[in-house]
Amino acid sequence: MTIRLRPDQKIHIQSSADIFQLMQPVLRRSSKLDRDREHLWILCLDASQTVQHLELLGLGTQRAVLIDPKEIYNLALLKRATSIVAIHNHPSGKLRPSQADKTATEKMIAASQFLNIKLLDHLIISDDNYFSFLDEGVFALLSTSKSIMLNSAL
Repeated sequence: MTIRLRPDQKIHIQSSADIFQLMQPVLRRSSKLDRDREHLWILCLDASQTVQHLELLGLGTQRAVLIDPKEIYNLALLKRATSIVAIHNHPSGKLRPSQADKTATEKMIAASQFLNIKLLDHLIISDDNYFSFLDEGVFALLSTSKSIMLNSAL
């Protein structure tokens, strides 16, 4: 589901805080019923890291949402994005990434290297806070993992 962005929402992204600020009204717009489930949004950006498109790509359960790199990068290719940000919520409010979150991010990093569409960050958000894989150093750890290096060598 495409989320319509007002012209003032097509901002230049400089930090994870910018992404969180952009996503707050989107998260609040969700109905109470939907807010009890995990959502996956993909933010598509142009070469100057200006927001061009925001898509709700997945609606999951209370504890998980499918994060499929094929679907994510298909969207990025269709929208001609040069970079993307993956964002999902944890209805519990607990922002620490699960092992499944880390594995999905690792797969997105590998796909980004292959397709040359940069994954800028992966955020987990709640009503009042967020976790940035980039800011917390998880992104760097996953980027240097053996499986990523193996995939990029192929």
